[in-house]
Amino acid sequence: MSTTTVPTRAARRTAIRLGLIVAVTLGLAVLSPGSACACTCAPRQAAAVVKDASAVILGTPVSRDEDGSVVRYRVEVTESYKQRVPQTITVITSSSSASCGVALEVGTQRLLVLGGAAEGVAAAEGEWSASLCDNSTTLSEDDVVRYAGASIEPYTGADDREPQPVVIGAFVAIAALIAIPGGIMWWRVRQRRARPSFDD
Repeated sequence: MSTTTVPTRAARRTAIRLGLIVAVTLGLAVLSPGSACACTCAPRQAAAVVKDASAVILGTPVSRDEDGSVVRYRVEVTESYKQRVPQTITVITSSSSASCGVALEVGTQRLLVLGGAAEGVAAAEGEWSASLCDNSTTLSEDDVVRYAGASIEPYTGADDREPQPVVIGAFVAIAALIAIPGGIMWWRVRQRRARPSFDD
């Protein structure tokens, strides 16, 4: 003769409570900012990181200013690669690594890849953005030189902007194109005036 165990009311209530606790715990885990907004960086080779960067610098953060979810670092640049940058720049990133923000240690010189934006961070004019994904790949100076070429000395703050040799060269070329034909015409006029007249 088989015996069937019928759960009591207390046992049923306990089971329902445990089910509710598990459901609430799972819901909080799904909705928590740390898990929902976690920074996910695909593995990248050093060549790809340098190629996609706006610039790569060797510099030292000298100050840190946090404003809500955004952090601004003032960085003194020793060398730059790919393009010339000012001697002192502002690097902006997220204050949270979950939003792909990169943490810099003030006073410690390091290579820094610029151009990648962290989530929810927009660089203003004159600022440079940096992200954890671009700076999670281990880069050496040899890697940067191999893929970006020789380093470039930064320009001082006294310069209004970076010199533009291409633009200057274009103006020189245009001036030469105007001056050479004008000089030839002037020389021909002088030659005609200098010739003796045989009409008399």
